[in-house]
Amino acid sequence: MRLVTRWSSLVWAVAAAAAMQACGSNHGSGMGGDGGNVGTSSVASGGSDGAEGGTSGLASGGKSGAANGGTASGGGLGDGGSGGSSASSGACVPDYGCKPKSPNTGDVYADCVARVNQFRACVCLPPLARWSAGEACADQDAKYDAGQNSAHAGFTARICSAGNAQDECPAWSGSGETVIDGCLQMMFNEGPPPTSTCTGQCYTDHGHYINMTGTKYKSGVACGFYTMPSGAIWAAQNFL
Repeated sequence: MRLVTRWSSLVWAVAAAAAMQACGSNHGSGMGGDGGNVGTSSVASGGSDGAEGGTSGLASGGKSGAANGGTASGGGLGDGGSGGSSASSGACVPDYGCKPKSPNTGDVYADCVARVNQFRACVCLPPLARWSAGEACADQDAKYDAGQNSAHAGFTARICSAGNAQDECPAWSGSGETVIDGCLQMMFNEGPPPTSTCTGQCYTDHGHYINMTGTKYKSGVACGFYTMPSGAIWAAQNFL
């Protein structure tokens, strides 16, 4: 189901009590992990990095995840966002505690891309273009993962052309804008890794942030949504 304007209002809760095994390989497949109430889950990295992901807790139950793999392609332009501060010299200073106000235009696909770019702007990175051609696949991934009750199941199975990396917010309740606001903020809050090489537990702790603010995936981001009969929302962000 493709969400465009209005969403049903529910109390925040992230489903999926079962923990997910996070994994990363040279093929870039990743599985989700446990999350918290509006959560983000495990992250897995692939390609030459071969990092593995894990679980990540958020506020009240649920899981969401990220997975990446493949190679990067060229840069693109997209919606900008707020964040970051300037030094007296005019240089941008990264703000890792940035909490910009989430966009709410009624178009969740556009708002999701703008939200990603808000956080990129917070750490002085250029925006990503909206990958409109990838949105049908992102919707497919979200629906497939909901059916499997497993974050990144569609990305791992390569049911469609999902790009090179994926973050996901599984089984959130509330509106689509609630997911965009809360889940992506939690992903950003993971913050940068302490070292340039980030695998294992490091990737478990910082993988969503790495995907969202990375310079490896530059060609765009496609957001996808699926609402379950229960009202729970699955939202995938696929990075090209």
